[in-house]
Amino acid sequence: MTIINSKIHFRVAAGVTSGSLLFASLIALILLFTSYQSHTETIRQSVKEAVYASGVDKLLIAQLEIGLDEDIQQSLDLLRVITDAKLAKGTSLKGNFSSTATAYSPSGLDIHTVLPIKTSDGKALGRIDLYHASDNLFESVISPLKYPVLMLLVYSLLVSILAFLIVSKILTQPMKQIAHQFHQITPGEDDRIDTPQGHEDNEISDLVGDLNTLLDSVQETIENERQLNVKNEALSRKFRFIFERASAGIGLIDGDNRLVVANPALMRLFGQTVIAEPENFKNADFFYFFNDKSEMQDLLEEFRTKPGNAFTSIDILLRRKLKSPDRWVHCLLSKVEDLDDPDTTLLELVVYDITERAEREQNIIFEAEHDPVTHLLNRRAAMSKLSAGLRQAEDTGRYFALMMIDLDGFKNVNDTYGHDAGDKVIIDVAKRIRQFFRSSDVVSRWGGDEFLIGFSYSPEYESAVTDIATDLQTKIAQSIDIGHEQSATVGSSLGISLFPQKSKNLHTLIEQADSAMYYVKNNGKNFFHFYTSDTPKMQTR
Repeated sequence: MTIINSKIHFRVAAGVTSGSLLFASLIALILLFTSYQSHTETIRQSVKEAVYASGVDKLLIAQLEIGLDEDIQQSLDLLRVITDAKLAKGTSLKGNFSSTATAYSPSGLDIHTVLPIKTSDGKALGRIDLYHASDNLFESVISPLKYPVLMLLVYSLLVSILAFLIVSKILTQPMKQIAHQFHQITPGEDDRIDTPQGHEDNEISDLVGDLNTLLDSVQETIENERQLNVKNEALSRKFRFIFERASAGIGLIDGDNRLVVANPALMRLFGQTVIAEPENFKNADFFYFFNDKSEMQDLLEEFRTKPGNAFTSIDILLRRKLKSPDRWVHCLLSKVEDLDDPDTTLLELVVYDITERAEREQNIIFEAEHDPVTHLLNRRAAMSKLSAGLRQAEDTGRYFALMMIDLDGFKNVNDTYGHDAGDKVIIDVAKRIRQFFRSSDVVSRWGGDEFLIGFSYSPEYESAVTDIATDLQTKIAQSIDIGHEQSATVGSSLGISLFPQKSKNLHTLIEQADSAMYYVKNNGKNFFHFYTSDTPKMQTR
């Protein structure tokens, strides 16, 4: 800007000078043209006046009529103003005119005068083209114009100098002064530009006022931004304090399902179960931290496809180190936009440790579904599991067997050794039965010393139920340590009903197994019996 200001008066002066010179040149051309036209017309008039005053025109007419060409030339030579002449005569003229031996070739700049030849009665006989040489014409025309043109050039130069001085004084110097003050002001400070002396009431003063208004606006904006930055920094410190001190784990998951941000609480939650070094969290695979990766993976895939900024949650078990206790967490997920890449959706993660709550809930559910002594399924839970087992067997084309077991001799143990010994017998038998069957099979304490078992088997294995019943009775009949160096032995009566051979209804199957078991009890005990249509029916208790 300083360079521009330092040259502006030169530019204005150059512009004024160019305009002045152009104007002077135009005036000079106009004067030259006007002078030339005037001088030319004067010469033409002089030629005609000389011809008419000397009477040469009348002499030419007489000489042309009788054909005296040489006399025509001699007559024309009498006129000093004529450099050359050419005759263009009519058909009635007998004379013939030709130039002298030293022929003259007229140029385009010579002054050409046409002299008509007429009789006394006005009849046109022809014309004579008279030429006046232009050798001294331009000298005669230009000489009077030299002084006026020189004066125009001098005036133009004086105007340029004057414009240079005026622009420099009135415009350039104040602008340089304003620019210098403007560059010295630091944005946000209270300093302002002073109006140059002598320019208090013109456009320079208005410019200074506008610049000062702009500086006021800039200062106000900077002050507002400064205050806003202070507030943002304070708010940022609060959020960072919350982020770093929060008891809940907070993190950010990118589009590739990698954990890119994690607060200390989240690092502790995951570190207690999987890793302990903070640097290992960088770009860690999010699914790695969970015991069931597929469960979390399916949740995230489904959640990302949902429109809108919805949220979802899940209670899930974290992956744990060997011999570490289970740790349950509640994960709350919501969508956030990536400011660096708007096309990418990030997932905000908030994780709460719910291990104690989950354990309490599991204990409540376990107690509601299991027998407090044997920890086997109770009757209500067993009914639900058996219903699901029958549906699965029907869907897969497998058979399903129900076994009702009643312990033989259990009452004698209770009466002889007491209820504590009876409980030990029940607990030990329950463990043997539980270990004998698969985890997918249903093993329940039906009540007292009765157990109800349900399991599926392949139709191709026809002796499966018989083999299992035989081995199970052998297992139950083994001696049981009841403490104080004492042992007890109990037998078992088994009643068996089959799905779908005997019925497809669960309640009916249970009644059939119960009837078959009582048939065994009433017929010697300690063997198993398959329900048939001949088996006496008993009311299920």
